[in-house]
Amino acid sequence: MKRFTIPAIAIAALAAGTISAEACNPLAGKDYGKHVAPAVLPASMLARNNPMQRSGNSIAGLWHVVHTQSDGSLFFEAYDRWQADGTETELGNLPPATGAVCLGAWAQDGKHVDLLTHVDWLYDINGNWTGTLNLTETNKVSKDGNAYSGTFDAKFYDTNGNLDNEITGTSAADRLN
Repeated sequence: MKRFTIPAIAIAALAAGTISAEACNPLAGKDYGKHVAPAVLPASMLARNNPMQRSGNSIAGLWHVVHTQSDGSLFFEAYDRWQADGTETELGNLPPATGAVCLGAWAQDGKHVDLLTHVDWLYDINGNWTGTLNLTETNKVSKDGNAYSGTFDAKFYDTNGNLDNEITGTSAADRLN
């Protein structure tokens, strides 16, 4: 099985070259915690349970998102803030020492939202720079505006800019505000 560097951002936080592709879920790894499933949030946090819920299909707002790999295993979960100016910030449920914050830029065409690029610096658990990540997504917001789902493609690059690994999968999110 190929070994690879995994990001410490909202996409992954495993030690570079020390975890197999089978264990690329940073939340289930022995060294990174015991999360094997996404957190269950209190119903009161979800916008659909808030009398001031939004309507329409804009993705702008705060979301709880779960990213699942193509094989069905959990990749990671995060709080994701999509700003109306076309920028995006994601805070992964990952070890803080590895740098769990990503930045992105997005566009919406009315039906789909494309995360054009989402980047992060990658570090191992000891704070050593191991490369970069570029993530792209295509999502669709539900008619009531309180959920979205779509696909992602995460590309991991080493410190020389060489593609080290690629992970694809799906994303599903619930609006928090």
